[in-house]
Amino acid sequence: MALLLRPTRRALAVAAGTVLAVTAGVALTPAAVAAPLAVAATGAADATGQLLPLPGTVVGTGTSGYLTREDLGNQGFLFRWVRHSDGTATTVPHDYAVRHVNGSDSVVSEDRTTVTVRDMTTGTVVRTVPTSPLHGESVLGAVGSTLLTLSTDGGTGFQKLYVYRPDASTHATGLPADAKRVGLGTVRGDALPVTYEVDGVPYRAVLDLATSTLGGAERSPFPRNSWAADQSETVRAWQASNDAPLVIEDRESGARSSVDLGNTHRPLVHVLGDWALFADARTFHEPSPVQALRARTASGAEVRLLDTVTTAVDEPDGSLLVQGGTLADGQGLYRIRVGTDGRPEATRIASADKPVKLVLGPLKAPAELDLDKNRTGVNLDWPLSRLNAEVTVTLRHQRTGKTRTAVLRPSGNDYAAQDLVRFAWDGTLDGGERAFNGAYGWTVTATPLDGLGPAATASGSFTVIREANASDLTDNGSPDLIVRNGGNLYRLDLTHTPALPGFGAVRTEIGYGWGIYDRVETTRNIAGSALPDLVARDKQGVLWLYRGNSGGGYDARGRIGGGWQVYDQIAAGSDLNRDGRPDLVATDKAGALWLYKGTGDAKAPFAPRTRIGHGWNVYDRIAATGNIGGDPAGDLVARDRSGTLWLYLGKGDGTFAARTKIGGGWNAYTDFTSVADANGNGVDDLVAVNGLGDAKLYLGKGYWTAPYTRPQELRGGEYGDDLMG
Repeated sequence: MALLLRPTRRALAVAAGTVLAVTAGVALTPAAVAAPLAVAATGAADATGQLLPLPGTVVGTGTSGYLTREDLGNQGFLFRWVRHSDGTATTVPHDYAVRHVNGSDSVVSEDRTTVTVRDMTTGTVVRTVPTSPLHGESVLGAVGSTLLTLSTDGGTGFQKLYVYRPDASTHATGLPADAKRVGLGTVRGDALPVTYEVDGVPYRAVLDLATSTLGGAERSPFPRNSWAADQSETVRAWQASNDAPLVIEDRESGARSSVDLGNTHRPLVHVLGDWALFADARTFHEPSPVQALRARTASGAEVRLLDTVTTAVDEPDGSLLVQGGTLADGQGLYRIRVGTDGRPEATRIASADKPVKLVLGPLKAPAELDLDKNRTGVNLDWPLSRLNAEVTVTLRHQRTGKTRTAVLRPSGNDYAAQDLVRFAWDGTLDGGERAFNGAYGWTVTATPLDGLGPAATASGSFTVIREANASDLTDNGSPDLIVRNGGNLYRLDLTHTPALPGFGAVRTEIGYGWGIYDRVETTRNIAGSALPDLVARDKQGVLWLYRGNSGGGYDARGRIGGGWQVYDQIAAGSDLNRDGRPDLVATDKAGALWLYKGTGDAKAPFAPRTRIGHGWNVYDRIAATGNIGGDPAGDLVARDRSGTLWLYLGKGDGTFAARTKIGGGWNAYTDFTSVADANGNGVDDLVAVNGLGDAKLYLGKGYWTAPYTRPQELRGGEYGDDLMG
């Protein structure tokens, strides 16, 4: 992985601290948003008048171009030199690291055995140096073919600066023997600024590369450990700490003004002539005037140059290259110079092909979402030009109008990549109900948290598909458990997230006045539609059919027939004769078991009864379970009066094999019923409830010797004392 060891502006400022302090009584001026941007027309950056490329972050400049670094993640960094003359971007080969002295056209690359110096005006190698004679010195970079290194004494921390010219190699004379924290500035010709500390006191000097001599040493004029600082012949400016104001001082008169910067994170302070340029180069999550690059004089005149800033580097001619952008022109590289009117102006010389304003892209997800295939959910991704935004996602089921709304703000959980906003949809709607099959419309609104530009909106559609479930009234692929509590009827939409333990339910009231019936039983689809139905027996013995509807409830009742008061147990939902239609069984008070084959006709849903067993009065509860034993035919479970639960495997001809014991202790439950496949394994399940209304779910395994798993908690509350499956 390559590392760039060029000293940062902050490192130079820290090394240049001094004993000067901000005097009391300095007026603080609020950092108000200034007038319109002082942006010149787009500059003709190369000989053809075209904008230059900007492949990454600018990390250095020279007279012929600038150096960029692109983060490739696990593959390290890619460095390129972009020439001003024609826009050519030349990759800098390296195995270990790339070093650069700002202002130089030479770039140094290192591998295990060799240091290579390239002249980036042509891209040719001008010098190679074996690493062994360097004796572990740190390579700082090169100017022309002159290599600069730094050695550090492991015991004292004292440092020496070495100058390796092609004709001679020596350490820089004039650097104190006890110097520490040596750093380099921007080279201009043979003059290279050097900063260092002696006994904690910062100094500045200039290295003459032709003679390897350090001269003109002076103590730094800035407060020690200044957060950011710079000066010209007429003005100096500094921020003493991250929460201190920016102080701008006229060097001739000593007059000062201050700007409250708040609490900065990545402050930039540069001085051009009489103007101090300043900004905070962090990503803002609230409107802030210091996100813009502004210029200010000691007398208080102010110019706003850019709307946002990423980084800034000095050019050898004294101008400034700033990577940032404006709402009008987008992100790019801007050259800041003092114009003919004496005011600084920004000229765009390179484009990053990215806007400053928020831009949303189209949904990156399939047009058809299979939520059974993706049981843990699905990622809905939208390209977003920048991530300091609040994003509201609304999904609307077109048939029902029900929605799922999520508000996302920048975080590792919400955003999957630097240019992507992600809603990890778990397949549920607001309130926890599972999403329905069918068409959905979506809308996304991204609002910039920093207040730069308008909100961005996008909309579109997709379709959700789930496999059908025999107990599903709402077309969302999950079984609906129908319960009666008092005279009211409720639908409990069972929910399950594979990554979480247990199951839950979303409870919806779907009817009242059901106290007129002494027996209510769900039957699955017996009326020929795609939805499950229900039968209810009134106290006069008349059996009624309630057909399921697409609204999640039942249509008006239809009369099936009278005389049903002779039965004390009724169970429905298993296909006992393999004709593809659910059937109904009932036990009379004498203990006979009767089969009513389903017809699929709503007007006459059952064929005449057939006696298929006797002695069933030993059971106090029976339930049709669907196929839980592994054979194609439907099965039945029955509880005897001692609490033992028995399995009757259907043989496919309307009769049952000899009973098999499932287990004891089932008299702890007041009721139990079958539901169709709550966990998606293709086998129906069983729900049981005790006298306190606590419910347990037994998942079907498909093995007749042990048809159910151990019970799991079924959350959702108030299951009542009358389960209907």
